[in-house]
Amino acid sequence: MRIGIFPNLTKPECGLWIPSFIQVCEKHGVDVVLPSYVLESTQAIYRSIDAAYYQPCDELMPTIDIAFILGGDGTVLKMARSFALAQVPVCAVNFGSLGFLFEVEPTEVEHWLPRILAGDYHIEERMMLSAALCEGENVSKVLPLALNEIVIAHGNVGKMVRIDVYIDGHFVQQYPGDGIIVSTPTGSTGYSFSGGGSIVAPQVKCLMVTPICPHLLLKTPFILDEQAVLTFSSAPSRNSVRISIDGMTDQELPRTVSLRVSRSDYALKMIRFTEKYFYTNLFTKLAGKS
Repeated sequence: MRIGIFPNLTKPECGLWIPSFIQVCEKHGVDVVLPSYVLESTQAIYRSIDAAYYQPCDELMPTIDIAFILGGDGTVLKMARSFALAQVPVCAVNFGSLGFLFEVEPTEVEHWLPRILAGDYHIEERMMLSAALCEGENVSKVLPLALNEIVIAHGNVGKMVRIDVYIDGHFVQQYPGDGIIVSTPTGSTGYSFSGGGSIVAPQVKCLMVTPICPHLLLKTPFILDEQAVLTFSSAPSRNSVRISIDGMTDQELPRTVSLRVSRSDYALKMIRFTEKYFYTNLFTKLAGKS
């Protein structure tokens, strides 16, 4: 087996943990590799690791069996697209505060690694969203995949926008307000949850639409079938509308262009152990308990 290690370079504790993890892997006969961009870090610990462990990311990805992501939930969101496209299973090691997407704590790796090597785990496929800008029926720009959510919102703080919503080509509603969140089940515990959306188990395949502070009497979020195709356009207004994907990609939505959102053919494959029950983890994490 070959394992790739992908740390969050802004967290020094990740770099300090890696040498001991390499030793554990090699004790079990596991080949370990790190992406060469890690050497750009200012942390000396990465440069102290033997150069033989490093390989360019584009060469590394097709050769690994599992990717170990080290960091917090934001680290997973940042890297999810690459691993979904490469169809590489991910084991996330929590170095963050909440770590809602994470299965393993740093101190638990020696316990879980033998089980991973023995295949004693299951793969949980986390649904992702695809999005594209369209001019009429023609796609003008394909946007990055989303693991959590796609947000269509005002570009100016305090300014209302009006967004027309279509489902499977049928006009549904114009939403005046701060914007709209389209989330996956994974994203249902994030921004959508804060906006009043329902929490949905990751095994449920659906799309969720949550209006953000709508200036309407009917403000209810709604849940759609996974095959639904959503289209959003900006109604005539002096205020700009922007698209955010997992809080990272920022894209303007011109008035002459629509945004099309649907379930992606790609999914993030996450390693899971049966002992970690979703609902127990949910209430433990969101209640702020340790």
